[in-house]
Amino acid sequence: MKTSRENQMKTTSKVIESFVFTAILACLIAAGSGSAFAQEVFRTDKTQIFKNTCLSGIGCADWGETVSTDEPSTLEPVVVIWSARYFVETADIYFVGLDVNHTGCQTGVYGPSNLEYIATKPTGHFLTVTFQWIVEPEDGVLTKGSSNTFELCGGGDDKVAGDSINIGQNTLSVAKY
Repeated sequence: MKTSRENQMKTTSKVIESFVFTAILACLIAAGSGSAFAQEVFRTDKTQIFKNTCLSGIGCADWGETVSTDEPSTLEPVVVIWSARYFVETADIYFVGLDVNHTGCQTGVYGPSNLEYIATKPTGHFLTVTFQWIVEPEDGVLTKGSSNTFELCGGGDDKVAGDSINIGQNTLSVAKY
């Protein structure tokens, strides 16, 4: 005849076994759905100089840094993150935004719109910035079932002549939200 201690140990063993099975199953499901967390990343280490201007965030130019992601048949929100080191020659507002699927540069629509209003001159002092933009299906720019592109764009406020910004090492990425 089994003692209550033996019954308790047997019950505890089954609970632990069930817990371990559940944990392993959860890990396998997470590993199998890795594509749900897929993202594309663009990174450059070279410093680029942009001399374009735009009027209050309108008419800004594409800066040639692009990432893309595939949208399923039911559109899902995406997050686009840009991190950069930069300096400017003249204190001015510098707008930064996204051109989604070649619909034109949008600043302030999906998130932050401008860099700090400060001149840093090329004395070795770079400022750093990280923007996070959320593009929702309701924004009307995402395309179902195909690749969607997100291009960095921007420019200086057109009130200051000779605007230029130096963008150093930077990273642009896109992922499902």
